[in-house]
Amino acid sequence: MRQALIELFRQRTLRKILSSLFFLALSLTILVVPLEAGKPGSKINNLGDSLWWSVSTITSVGYGDVVPITFEGRILGVFLQIIGVIMISSFIGSLVVQLHRKRDSYEWERISYKLDQISKDVEETKKKADFMILQAREQKKK
Repeated sequence: MRQALIELFRQRTLRKILSSLFFLALSLTILVVPLEAGKPGSKINNLGDSLWWSVSTITSVGYGDVVPITFEGRILGVFLQIIGVIMISSFIGSLVVQLHRKRDSYEWERISYKLDQISKDVEETKKKADFMILQAREQKKK
């Protein structure tokens, strides 16, 4: 199971989506602090608060305990929500595609193995049948 997960995350698409999500969250985390810090009633006053807000927003959890209060901060929040939903959905879709590919590959390997076994069995049966035919011919000659 662990090996399968490692192989999944080696996929270029998944790495791109995850790195994009990371850099988006990090960028907006840094960008929203100067917009919100020091404003009356603001709950985003440092990078920790901002990181908490951006991660909960980008993952669509949105606890609501830390929210931007300025117009600019809310615009960033809307942008982060939309992009977050798109990217999380893309990540999950890519993950599902990769899992299906792995499953299909496994199924084809099983089918190929079974076909090889059947071919070997048929070949062995053919040899036995040829041997029995030869023995029957020899007995008729005697």
